[in-house]
Amino acid sequence: MRALLLKGPHKFGLENVAPPQPSQGEVIIDVEVTGLGGSEVAALQNPGLRPLPNIMGHGLCGVTTAGQRIAVFPLSGCGDCLYCNQGQSQLCNDWNLIGVQRPGGFAEQVSVPESALVHLPASLSWEQASFIEPFANAVNAWERSQPKPTDSVLIVGAGLLGLGLTAMARDQGCGSVFVSDLSPNRLEAALSLGACEVARTFGREFDIVFDTVGTEVARTECINRTKKNGKSVFLGFASQSLSVDFTRMIREQKTFIGSFVFSREQFAKAMELVQGCSSKWVRNVSFSEVEAELMAYENGDFEPIKSVLRPQKSV
Repeated sequence: MRALLLKGPHKFGLENVAPPQPSQGEVIIDVEVTGLGGSEVAALQNPGLRPLPNIMGHGLCGVTTAGQRIAVFPLSGCGDCLYCNQGQSQLCNDWNLIGVQRPGGFAEQVSVPESALVHLPASLSWEQASFIEPFANAVNAWERSQPKPTDSVLIVGAGLLGLGLTAMARDQGCGSVFVSDLSPNRLEAALSLGACEVARTFGREFDIVFDTVGTEVARTECINRTKKNGKSVFLGFASQSLSVDFTRMIREQKTFIGSFVFSREQFAKAMELVQGCSSKWVRNVSFSEVEAELMAYENGDFEPIKSVLRPQKSV
């Protein structure tokens, strides 16, 4: 089968590799769609935990050999620790992610644990299904911040995480949701999902501010736009560090919240939220286009709201 292998920083190779051989309790999936996003860009810069060569792609959906349309819950843990028993396997010291520690969806087929299969309703297109994984991240961030209906909310970034937060805010009845981004297309999408106002930036403060971008500029904006007694929530991964004025944070009684990945329940909730997404927001790409798409994302020249690899349609 064909697979796109990450061989090192900014080194990709499309190769014919042996089809996956499922272990006991695993299922072979014909991959229909795999999302491209910030995690893949970060891996392109620094493979990190990934054994090389690596088949990336953790936000994937496809069809089982029995013909069932499924999304893949990509995360697993040891199953025995405190966090796994609480349904938070992303906090397990032995967490394992498809597309990181084991082969992912940048291939025509992948073997996954049967327990990872989540049935997809027929009403969801493959393009809509590709939003489930990033929206699940947004659900976790929203639930960790515990907004009240009366809170004013700013979402910095109208990419996949920002749109997921916007959809979650509407679902939870929050009527004061503002979204900032540089892309008119993304801001238009945010309005369609329930944002009450969008702009390149805002000059006021908010009760809760979400940073979905992860750059130093975005994180600083997140902190500066948070009211006293407010919450700054971080789920973007672009930068490793940030200089923070902790004296100011203490005096203004601000709360900093980190948010990482999601639970099975949050994944299921995201499946409901993505029904409001438009398939027109998605660009389908082939194996040969993936590297250029990720480079455009890295360089800030990324135009679509989301790009996905379609292995079964690649030439």
